[in-house]
Amino acid sequence: MGDGRPAVVTDHVLVAVADLEAGAHWIESEYGLRAVPGGRHPGAGTANMIVPLGSAYLELIGVVDAEEAGRSPTSVRITRALAEGRRFAAWAARTDNLDALRGQLLAAGWQLEAPRQGSRVRRDGVMLRWRTQFLAPAGEPSVLPFVIEWSVPRGMHPGEMAADHPSRAQGIRSVRLGDPDPAAAAGRLRSALGAGLNAPVERAATSGVVAVEIDTPKGVVVLR
Repeated sequence: MGDGRPAVVTDHVLVAVADLEAGAHWIESEYGLRAVPGGRHPGAGTANMIVPLGSAYLELIGVVDAEEAGRSPTSVRITRALAEGRRFAAWAARTDNLDALRGQLLAAGWQLEAPRQGSRVRRDGVMLRWRTQFLAPAGEPSVLPFVIEWSVPRGMHPGEMAADHPSRAQGIRSVRLGDPDPAAAAGRLRSALGAGLNAPVERAATSGVVAVEIDTPKGVVVLR
């Protein structure tokens, strides 16, 4: 980053869907983006499908066990987005050194809860594990991403899964954010993670992701 902080990049955007298969059909028919099977999140009551985009991805995520999801603090962002009719539940920035980033934020006065452990088993039996650090209370609308650190075998990041996109999509160009006070929101984002993320903030009624720009050989596809 140039300021001593660990580098962060856009990792993925969570797209809340009421039904995974229907969501996969929608995103392919509307945007030429093909989703591949993901897996179940143990203890969270959610499951996903993945739209791989190389170094990043879209995550179609839905509730498959409402009772279990209701007991999971990490699932509230999904249930709330679905209840409010919002397309995007959250987004994630990736770091290779979560502990160092967390330490620097704490030293700067940020009030942070402990990192959370996550895992799921792919259909081929590969176990994916990760840790996440929320920068804002789980479920509350915010331009701030959660930060993820992956612990997966080389080449097994979800963005690297094979997918034959009709649009030949290549990656996420930017995550467009919205907030009632865009200047203040952009300042919070820079304060947390620096200026390296391509995540412009515009005026919107609610804080959070408003669109995702995806690169394809024929130009940028904007998912709203």
